[in-house]
Amino acid sequence: MDAFLSVLTALGQLDSLGMLLLGSSIGFMFGMLPGLGGTAALALSLPLVYGMDPDAAMYLLSGIIGAVACPGAITAIILNTPGTAVNAATCLDGYPMAQKGEAGRAISIAAFASLAGALFGIFILVILIPVVRTVIMSFTPPELFMLCAVGLVTATVAIKGNTIKGLISGCLGLLMASVGYSHVTALVRFNFGTDFLWDGVPLIPFFIGLFALGEMLWIISTGKETVSREPIVIKGGRVQGLKDVVKYRRCLLTSSLIGTGIGIIPGVGGSVANFVSYLFGQQFSKTPEKFGTGHPEGIVASEAANDAKDGGSLIPTLAFGLPGSAEMAVLLGGLVLVGINPGPTIMLEHLNLVWVIIIGVILANVFASTMAILLANHLAKVTRVNLSYLIPIVILLCFIGSFALRNSMLDAFTVMIFGLLGYMMRRGGFPIIPMVIGFVIGGIAENAFLQSLMISDGSYAIFFTRPISLVLFILAMFLLVLPFLDSRIERPPQTN
Repeated sequence: MDAFLSVLTALGQLDSLGMLLLGSSIGFMFGMLPGLGGTAALALSLPLVYGMDPDAAMYLLSGIIGAVACPGAITAIILNTPGTAVNAATCLDGYPMAQKGEAGRAISIAAFASLAGALFGIFILVILIPVVRTVIMSFTPPELFMLCAVGLVTATVAIKGNTIKGLISGCLGLLMASVGYSHVTALVRFNFGTDFLWDGVPLIPFFIGLFALGEMLWIISTGKETVSREPIVIKGGRVQGLKDVVKYRRCLLTSSLIGTGIGIIPGVGGSVANFVSYLFGQQFSKTPEKFGTGHPEGIVASEAANDAKDGGSLIPTLAFGLPGSAEMAVLLGGLVLVGINPGPTIMLEHLNLVWVIIIGVILANVFASTMAILLANHLAKVTRVNLSYLIPIVILLCFIGSFALRNSMLDAFTVMIFGLLGYMMRRGGFPIIPMVIGFVIGGIAENAFLQSLMISDGSYAIFFTRPISLVLFILAMFLLVLPFLDSRIERPPQTN
């Protein structure tokens, strides 16, 4: 409570509110523009937080995280084009409602359901903080290493049908994390004789290139000029939208639970929560035949889950330094830039920053939902911006932001390298999230592994004789073989 009250008092300062408003505005606009999204917004914002006060930096980044999902529903409803991947299932009922002349009602449903889902996810996070702080004390290096292994395996197998590519992507991330000087072994690895890589692959150019520049190159390759050229008119129905959310409160609760639960699983992401919640809502609805025809319950199911997942994703991110999603991986990068090392010490030594992030996400969701309800008709016109004007600006910001950080052309060159890598991985069907998680947790996993061997005098038995570590190892092995077991079960029997 002391940490919470101190953060709440500091929120009244102009710089904190200004950073939160700036982050929420950036997140809202990036969420509305299909192809950009929260990860690109966070990556482009990392140069801004370098050297910034930790509280102000976290208000900026948490504002982006909290505000990016809701506006994506606007384009999903009126254009059948989700602003972000987590709004994909919203198209199934949102767009049919818009065709019936009920776009305003649909947007209102999405806004209220998003806000309710976000508050639910944060509520779960808050009540788990005392429990998590106690659990952290049980995690020594062997348990932490096995937890990192579970997180990486989960991220690789979450992409159904691409397990091998997911493993390759995750291993590539671990390889990136091994570049540079090791504080444990006192060796310099894979620096190719240059001092530039002495401290490892630079964090900001890695994220900016992989997400922002890579995404722009992908959009260029599609040849799309604008999201929409059609005139956009949104009618009323805002009050009715609130009534619909209250009417389907059981669906709202179950969808929020699903979103929070899936958010806890590292690397799975909001798009999975979005569709799982939608299908679950359809399965247990009293009128499942109405789903996909413009049914309000379908919007409640999808939008509640994709915002509730943020509260769930913050649990492994803040408790163990294990990013629950790509956005959370960039958030951990922001913590590093302001001098906070990711890992269990965040909950134990920097609880005030945890509350800054929580409050920032809550207020950003309130901001985004309010803006979506009041200004949707005007904001939707942004989707008609010519992408040939927008893309060069974003690409320019990618290089300027990375260069300005250390006045290094090599940082800008690194952005170009990882931008091309991100584009080629997407074109080849390789998931990016496993590589990001491997890159972020690679250093934590390596240190925990070496510390474990030091404790056990070089014996690997330490990973299998401790109960928590053994359970996590069994879980990792089960998750690793699960996709192959599924493929054998689903394979039709051969006939002679």
